[in-house]
Amino acid sequence: MHALHKILMEHAKPKRMSVMPGEFLEIEPDVFAVGVGLNPEDLGQLETDLAELGVKEFPPRDKIFAFLDHGAPAPSAGIAAAHKRWLEFFRARGITVTDGGAGISHLILPERGLVAPGTVIALADSHTPTMGAVGAFAAPVAGGTLSLFALGRCWMDAPQVNLVKIEGRLQRDVFARDVALHINGCLGQHGAQDKAVEFSGSYVRDLSMDMRFTLCNMGTEIGSAASYIQPDSTTLDWVGGRVKKPFKVFDTDPDFAYEETHEFDISRLRPQVAAPHAPDNVKPVEEVEGRHVDQAYLGSCASGRLEDIVVAAEILKGRKVHPNVRFIVTPGSREVLRAATRLGYIEVLHEANAIVTNAGCGACPGLHGGILAPGEVAITCTTRNFEGRMGTGAEIYLASPATVAASAVEGRIASPLRYL
Repeated sequence: MHALHKILMEHAKPKRMSVMPGEFLEIEPDVFAVGVGLNPEDLGQLETDLAELGVKEFPPRDKIFAFLDHGAPAPSAGIAAAHKRWLEFFRARGITVTDGGAGISHLILPERGLVAPGTVIALADSHTPTMGAVGAFAAPVAGGTLSLFALGRCWMDAPQVNLVKIEGRLQRDVFARDVALHINGCLGQHGAQDKAVEFSGSYVRDLSMDMRFTLCNMGTEIGSAASYIQPDSTTLDWVGGRVKKPFKVFDTDPDFAYEETHEFDISRLRPQVAAPHAPDNVKPVEEVEGRHVDQAYLGSCASGRLEDIVVAAEILKGRKVHPNVRFIVTPGSREVLRAATRLGYIEVLHEANAIVTNAGCGACPGLHGGILAPGEVAITCTTRNFEGRMGTGAEIYLASPATVAASAVEGRIASPLRYL
């Protein structure tokens, strides 16, 4: 069995002795995370459904965590009203709710030690696979929310598993986000549809945790149900000071047969850019270099971590953002923002005339904090560049934080090489 199947086996109800790909399992997750909604009508339907079932108390209350990471602070009266209703719903039932500046669920859960190796996380958000970087089974749940509230359980498919082996060492102007974009472009948006993806190889073994999260985040953009990196000393060192409960590391059996194996040598990879309007429309930066930009954006659950802010600050130190560009920096979590402030990187960004916001999802889902006007062009390290995602009639180019920062300085898409 694969480690992911062993994790599911451990959490199956009733208890299982084995799990095979394709099986439909009743799972009791360690964590059920839910976003504070933007639509009060959705809450009304949930309350009606719970009342019909006679559910007054949530059995897994200590496992439920609510996050205020989309549209926070509220950008409109309508969203503010929706937040108010959802917050009242959660607080009345004793559910822990993060404040609007705490950050993105995918960052906060591992940072606070709530997600660890061998755990199962259920979250109604497509980028939940990000947390597979710690060796957890982290899968988005589309349905099943009602059963999670009522019973603390949901149904999950045991996925087939693809292996992505990445070998080599990057050149100095190339980063993990470039690797993620490159793989995205090669495999396509459906390259691992409804499967799990394990990332391995010499490159992955040498990666920091920040960049492992970035790599696993990309799994969503190739259609995967879960991403996974086998826990090692880097993982255990990172979770060691965070996780308070016992956890278990599972290993994949040596004879496990992967559904597909994809191998990449990234030694000669150049900086990558995903051009409008698809995350897999990926090209070397040289092919789009010189395209003017109105906005540069650093943030999201893909690239809103400390290392992302560090590389941007290093490029901007002693320089100014181009006068025709808005360079917006949205840290992924308060922990990231505090660390970047303590180390002096936020001051560097302010000196360069960047706009630093509170932690959260920010402009990535197109709600606030960097919406584009028709005809405007942005280069960002957010998750997706679908048409209309950050504003009707706008163009979004995806790139690494280094490429985004270099472009912010020049006012056009630019390679970061000359700045590093």
